[in-house]
Amino acid sequence: MEVTNTEVKHYFEELQQQLLKKQAHWEQVDPYPHAVGVLMRANRLGWHEKILPEIENAIHTLEDIDYRKDFIN
Repeated sequence: MEVTNTEVKHYFEELQQQLLKKQAHWEQVDPYPHAVGVLMRANRLGWHEKILPEIENAIHTLEDIDYRKDFIN
């Protein structure tokens, strides 16, 4: 089964929204990260802070691919 760029982009956008909601939840629970501890915050939010820019880059890459397809065809 072949997956289109639009479907992949939609998946990444949904994933990004889910991660942003989780990140916002943890920031609401722990608004003062230094009061609880930097290591606990790193464990909870470190992955989100690392993966969100990667998802954003993937979305931009897919948009760029769709844009360039118009010139190829």
